[in-house]
Amino acid sequence: MTRKILIASFFSAILLFCIQPLHAQGWSLIKDSNGIKLFERPISGTDLMEYMAVGTIDARIEVIGEALRDISTWKDWVADCKGTQLLKQITRDDMIVYLVLEPPVIDDRDVIIKDKTTYDYEGGKAVVDFAATSEMTVPLQEGRIRVTIMNGVFDMEFLGREKTKFCYYLKTDPAGDIAKSVAYAVMKNYPYDSISDLRKVVKDKKFADRAKGSEIEKRVEAIHTNEGHVRRIFTARLGRLVKNKAALAAIMGADKENFKAIMGSHNSYPAFEKAAEEFFAQYLDKTTPGLGAKLKSNKKFKNELIDLICTDSQARTATVEDIAAKYK
Repeated sequence: MTRKILIASFFSAILLFCIQPLHAQGWSLIKDSNGIKLFERPISGTDLMEYMAVGTIDARIEVIGEALRDISTWKDWVADCKGTQLLKQITRDDMIVYLVLEPPVIDDRDVIIKDKTTYDYEGGKAVVDFAATSEMTVPLQEGRIRVTIMNGVFDMEFLGREKTKFCYYLKTDPAGDIAKSVAYAVMKNYPYDSISDLRKVVKDKKFADRAKGSEIEKRVEAIHTNEGHVRRIFTARLGRLVKNKAALAAIMGADKENFKAIMGSHNSYPAFEKAAEEFFAQYLDKTTPGLGAKLKSNKKFKNELIDLICTDSQARTATVEDIAAKYK
């Protein structure tokens, strides 16, 4: 992990805490670059901040999982990570890890975090919760400050067999006497930088090799070679982006050709993207007659739709209708 993702690891255990109260309230977009969006918001009743970044990673979800569980490479993508030590392996995916951080400007820090991973195969998702823990102890060395409040979530969603949407939520109290505004000036980029660095790390062939033939790969394949499961996953995905979910579900439920193309491509993202454009065009024609046909060849409109699919998160409230309204 790079300096940004490191902090994410610390936040794992609070996954549920972070996810449930978000609801796109109070988030401000502070960076939008390289297909990654970064948001921030204050934590009510405190002087703390939380951050969230969302983007896509061109890798299978089980390959990303192999990279996340390999703590020897966390220094390559976890923010300011100087070193790691496995304290306890709970399950193949769940563990307690000690991390040493060397952030710029402020004193070195360390933290003990607990990771918990949940796979939702039928939903095409995987979630890693991580948070600072006191379940195990490590002596504090002179010159370091112990971080005791850190919570985060890695929320991954299948967008195609070789493409995964990755959301990274982060909360932490940087601890120490330094002004939080100074610490956050460094930390606010952690989620963005972590996704950016993780994109590079997962390209290492060793992670694909480790995933090949694994139980997780077999279970993922079983889901994504079943058209009924794929229909449910994609209908739920796109349904979040429209106001009339029933209308879109009816369109997708009656479709044959687009899902035939998706399955024939082994769930490739390009096939899904092309199908999504067609589904949304039909949806707009059904809800606002003629609008879908009018916008079908509008490249700017299509690019915004794809951006919405790839960076949909709890910090965004836009719908297909909102985007279409700009091009009527």
